[in-house]
Amino acid sequence: MFDNENQILIKKSNDLIEARYRLTLGEQRLVLLLASQIRKDDKDFNYYEIKISDFAEMFGLKTDKSLYEKVEKIAGDLLGKKLYLKNDGKSFEGTVWLSYVKYVSGSGTIKLRFDDCLKPYLLQLKHSINGFTQYKLHTVMSFKSAYSIRLYELLKMEVWKSEKLKSTQFEKNFSLDEYRRILGVDKNAYPIFADFRKRVIDTTVLEISEQTELNISETKYIKTGRKITGITFIVKIRQTDEIKTLQLEMEDPPKEQTHPIVERLISLGFAVETAKRYKTKYGIKRIERNIAYTLAKQQEGAVKDIPAYLNMAIKEDIGGGWDVAKTKAAEEKTKQQTVSNQREKQAELAHLQKMAEMAGVPLETLLPKQSKGGN
Repeated sequence: MFDNENQILIKKSNDLIEARYRLTLGEQRLVLLLASQIRKDDKDFNYYEIKISDFAEMFGLKTDKSLYEKVEKIAGDLLGKKLYLKNDGKSFEGTVWLSYVKYVSGSGTIKLRFDDCLKPYLLQLKHSINGFTQYKLHTVMSFKSAYSIRLYELLKMEVWKSEKLKSTQFEKNFSLDEYRRILGVDKNAYPIFADFRKRVIDTTVLEISEQTELNISETKYIKTGRKITGITFIVKIRQTDEIKTLQLEMEDPPKEQTHPIVERLISLGFAVETAKRYKTKYGIKRIERNIAYTLAKQQEGAVKDIPAYLNMAIKEDIGGGWDVAKTKAAEEKTKQQTVSNQREKQAELAHLQKMAEMAGVPLETLLPKQSKGGN
């Protein structure tokens, strides 16, 4: 089954790619492996058999007793998972992924069948009204996020349009609500956008850019007022030579550690690619002083949206003036403290001089031992 795994194709109608559903990574993988069993001349779904050992080998999983139990559970859960397909924009079609699952304990094989409602979206795709998209299964096998598979498919839909226009770059736009609906992310999940970006977007962008022919060079966030309401992915299509280089790097990846300032920006809500770009563009010291400035303002209660405020501070280097003022204040405080200490010493010395005169003894006899031999 795996002699030509680089040639195993996944084909889906574009309507299915844009359908609304939420699957775990394991469920996504099982759907993909099942879809890879479909032959181009199939007119009906078969009862496809999948060896759990093949499932493990395909996705680099350890074969043990727990894996068999996990795959059995994944198949059982998938049996009840729903998806909603777009029709004319005013109505929708809802169905389930599977209509049949059979697993005999100890057999090491699971038998599955797609639900018949999915025939127009997985079979005889040349007749699909809104077209279809295909890609090699091995491209997404190493993804660790189910969201990465979804976004890769959504972006892959656009590639043929760019190729038709002989362009190596395109943009893909989503309203934030639309993107949440497609990925099946509930409105109440990740109410703070920084969390949504970190969990749903950043990891996904990094995986796709590092492992596929699609390089998401920039992610733009569209605002309505102060609220983020849209996302735009700027995508560059890698050419053959670039893909070969990328594959070689994946086989023997360089040992690169993320710079602490980049990690700091990410922890404060910045996208990975933005954090890396800012380190190069603005420098470490500028970023550090503006982080300190932003956090100080947050403690004062003047900052509610740290990523947005910090972004503005870095660009305008607001922390630069604040840092200078803080340094001057510290220097002035040190200077005043020095003057105060000198006055205290002079007052103490005058007091001791007076006591020495009253006692008729030399001043040196009243000075502390460590002060003798001084002024």
